Amino acid sequence: MNNSEMHALLQAEERAVQTALLKHGLLDANPYHTRRERERLKAFPPLLSDAISLSGDALRSAIHGHIAAGENLEVTPAKFGMTAFQVCFREGKLEAMRILLRAGAKTKWAADQVSIAMGEVPPLPETGETDPFLFACLTGNLEAARAYVSISDAGTQKNHEAITNAVTARATDIVIWLLDEGFDPNAVDDIKWGALERAVYNDDLATAEALLAAGANPFGAPEKEYTSPVREATSEQMRALFVRFGVNPAKFEYDISPEAARLSFLSERTLTQEEFDTHRSQRVGDANPERFLPTFWHEQMRTGRYSAPKHLEHVRDRAKPVWSFSRYGRSVTPLPDGRLVLIGGEHEDGYDPDFCIYADVTVLDGKGGVDHFIYPHDVFPPTDFHTATLYDDQIWLIGSLGYREQRQEGVTQVLRLNPTDFSIHRVETSGDAPGWISRHRSILDTDEIILTGGKIIPGYHDNEQTYRLNLKTLGWAKA
Repeated sequence: MNNSEMHALLQAEERAVQTALLKHGLLDANPYHTRRERERLKAFPPLLSDAISLSGDALRSAIHGHIAAGENLEVTPAKFGMTAFQVCFREGKLEAMRILLRAGAKTKWAADQVSIAMGEVPPLPETGETDPFLFACLTGNLEAARAYVSISDAGTQKNHEAITNAVTARATDIVIWLLDEGFDPNAVDDIKWGALERAVYNDDLATAEALLAAGANPFGAPEKEYTSPVREATSEQMRALFVRFGVNPAKFEYDISPEAARLSFLSERTLTQEEFDTHRSQRVGDANPERFLPTFWHEQMRTGRYSAPKHLEHVRDRAKPVWSFSRYGRSVTPLPDGRLVLIGGEHEDGYDPDFCIYADVTVLDGKGGVDHFIYPHDVFPPTDFHTATLYDDQIWLIGSLGYREQRQEGVTQVLRLNPTDFSIHRVETSGDAPGWISRHRSILDTDEIILTGGKIIPGYHDNEQTYRLNLKTLGWAKA
């Protein structure tokens, strides 16, 4: 299986999980931050609101309409402090910016800067302290950039700012020209944003492709691993571009495990101090499985709270972390009958008093019903950042980061969950296994699970190998 085929399967899994989460009410079609932004923009002047929220032809058409209606181009809420012109300039919406300039939008630019921004090439431009070459790059004026490069120290010294300015301006033609002139595709701006990182943030495919073709590192600087261009790629088109340039599709951040899961459809229960004190923390199960959902846990699921309710007395205690349904590294598996199975995961990290890695299974029936199961730790140890693959009516759980004391060098944790009774069983495997792995991706290929990407203990180093687990023979092999 090649990377393109693997990418297609991982994308399909992401879409299936997103659809299931939406159906079960765990994913909001209009997330809180989106609703909040819409509410915020309602208080803005219509021109400014459109400058922030629209782009392309829709924005240009809207701006023409606002200008025709005689709207004030300079009005802006005091706390925001930016006009529509400034928003368009900052966001690289340059055609809209020029429409506003032609309509008389005010700037603090010199006359020659305005001319450059409008696409002209003034001879011997007077731009004050601003380098005319860099300004031409920032305003998307290729002809001016060509004219001023040789008279600019930034141009002759191939200053990184030229590339990052052009990327900010979404000026692919300037980026391509600069790369041909020998400017660095791995340029970084003054706030440590790489050129490719900025292009990915803008979802600017053409510019990202030009940078990758010129040798830009898809993973960015080592110190920015968790905000690297690959990890920031969210659109299918941008991910497909990275795959075309040799990136393992397991490196992407797939949105298949929502941290802030809230079961708002549950009915409210009265929560007492005694109930909280009794069930404030995770408990080990007495059976395989033990069905167990006390009132406090139920209320944590219903409200999505990160910690204890404010009306209850409690002291934060690392020995008694407060039970939470908000988790990282939890797996989500849609079943063919419409149920949704959520497994394990961790709350917060080791610095937090409520840090906890969970060994539980939550089942949503899609009709408002919830089952919750806990297990003995020798059956199901605390598990996070694993994968869950449905095969032959069983859910195969592979890998875990887990607590330090449970990690076993050279061993790959494999468990099998039966969705009929929700019992969990350890699976003994043989062959060349990846070792103690987490944060990987697994996909089903006929009777095999393909495992790729992830981190391996000891050393928490990148897994650069692809493995296959034959589900008939239970043997591992390198692909």
